[in-house]
Amino acid sequence: MARKQNEPEACKARGFQKGRSGNPKGRPPIIREVQEMAKDLTPALISNLFEIATDDRANASARVQASVALLDRGWGRPKQSVDVKVDHNASGLANAIAAAQERMRLQAIEQQQANIIEGEILAVEPVRPIED
Repeated sequence: MARKQNEPEACKARGFQKGRSGNPKGRPPIIREVQEMAKDLTPALISNLFEIATDDRANASARVQASVALLDRGWGRPKQSVDVKVDHNASGLANAIAAAQERMRLQAIEQQQANIIEGEILAVEPVRPIED
């Protein structure tokens, strides 16, 4: 896909060329080694967590954290839900737009009542009819 002519230079520069990886060597080998070591230690670490979770002399916070870690590894983390209220008629948005339009109208009236001369704003007196 060709880039647009009017696109800013900053947008043209980012991204990778087609067919080229942004990380050609992949993950560093040290990460793989650490992962393998952690996998090898998993049974011992699970035993340690179990000992902490069931030790009556351990700090309560440590026991809770160890219990949660064991449950997360055994059953996965609990699913989280989000309550969302959707206003399909968008009356709140319509009211906000109407309020913004009213503020703009009032600002325009105030601008009309001011006379700007060389950077100074002079209030204009309302015109009164000439009395005979």
